Amino acid sequence: MALFQNGIDVSRYQGSINWPQVAAGGQQFAIIRLGSSNNGGLYVDPYFLQNVNGAHAAGLRVGAYYYTYARSQSAVADELSLFLNVLEGLQLEYPVFVDVEDSSLTSVGRAQLTNLVRYAMDILYQRGWYAGWYSYTNFILSYLNAAELAEYPLWLADYRSQPGYTGTYSMWQYSATGNVSGVTGACDLNYSYQDFLPAIRAGNFNGYGSSGPDMEPVDGTQLIVFGAQTEYFYTANFNDVVGYLPVGRYPVLQKSTAKFNGYDWVIFRYQGGEYWTAILGDRNRLETTGTCQVELAEARAKIDAAKAALE
Repeated sequence: MALFQNGIDVSRYQGSINWPQVAAGGQQFAIIRLGSSNNGGLYVDPYFLQNVNGAHAAGLRVGAYYYTYARSQSAVADELSLFLNVLEGLQLEYPVFVDVEDSSLTSVGRAQLTNLVRYAMDILYQRGWYAGWYSYTNFILSYLNAAELAEYPLWLADYRSQPGYTGTYSMWQYSATGNVSGVTGACDLNYSYQDFLPAIRAGNFNGYGSSGPDMEPVDGTQLIVFGAQTEYFYTANFNDVVGYLPVGRYPVLQKSTAKFNGYDWVIFRYQGGEYWTAILGDRNRLETTGTCQVELAEARAKIDAAKAALE
């Protein structure tokens, strides 16, 4: 199969990740864990949104996965009721994968477990998410009817030099001990053999049914760029990057009425054109004439108070 992209998958166990370094090291996509369950019940991975936003800002394509323990349709629904809420408002270029591999699922039975995986993916599709499934070769051969899931993309885990699985798969997780720049400790490594984005766009999946955020015009507002890594875009899409903005001030024409893809967005003017960027507190901010006047008044008040204390 022809290789499309190299990528990694990560979760809270990798901690904070330096995504620009990941991208500079040659990684092109990231599959990021949504969440799982533990003794306390269902939980959202605390690094999920941070990783999605960081990977997108660094120019990587992004997908998601969740680790399932569901042994019934009601348990599937419980998992997705939480995870679908977290996905709301995001755009993803890779599928949302159901990770089915836990040993607690082996007693469910091949037919029932296959049905549960398909049920989960069907719900994801119905809610507008391009769905796939993940498992490793021995688990698939022993506990699933892969032929009944063949219409969904498989992300296969197999750490041999060549997979022992003879069926069709779209992605291959080939190592769990990768050394990736920007990631502390071992990291899973993956090959993708499929460009999912055309099908995602065509089907209006993964947030690509929306053309962008609702915008409103603004007057007297400037975009203040103080960080060297502020990217700007042709649209409100992290994959439509134009380049990096020089440090400076730019007139803002419109701003979003609500967060889109996890961020507030603005349309601004630069070198005769109109472009988009996301507001990132460590790189840029918005400033109005009123804000400047308030800050100036506050500064003057502090100066006057200091002078009075010296008299």
